[in-house]
Amino acid sequence: MIYTIIMSKERLNKNFLDEFKDYDFSKIQEDKIYLVGSIRFKDYFIKIESILQILLKKIVYICSVDGLLNKEKFSLMEWESLQEIALRKLEEQDAILVLDVHNYIGEHSREEIELFEKKYKKPIYYLTKLKRS
Repeated sequence: MIYTIIMSKERLNKNFLDEFKDYDFSKIQEDKIYLVGSIRFKDYFIKIESILQILLKKIVYICSVDGLLNKEKFSLMEWESLQEIALRKLEEQDAILVLDVHNYIGEHSREEIELFEKKYKKPIYYLTKLKRS
């Protein structure tokens, strides 16, 4: 009976997916995707990571899970170290997806986008542009 209950759970159930039904993530053709965006939209990071990995079989990266969930607990030096690592991680990605929720892009996200665009010249996707009209 417990096994049946566990097996009947689905993370990507209808309620979960309805929030993102207006977005066409299938436009992202590359395999290794790095999520870029503001920490204030951490719920988007978590949910979109699951959608990309489970439904589209993408390999998804973010700067730091601990940083995403607990930014306020880091010293300035620790946070800057995480940001340096984020820039190093970009080098290995096939594309980035900018989580520009409500068209917001923070200063550090802009730095990541600019580096990716100029240095690596690989595809950049924006969440707002994945929205179906």
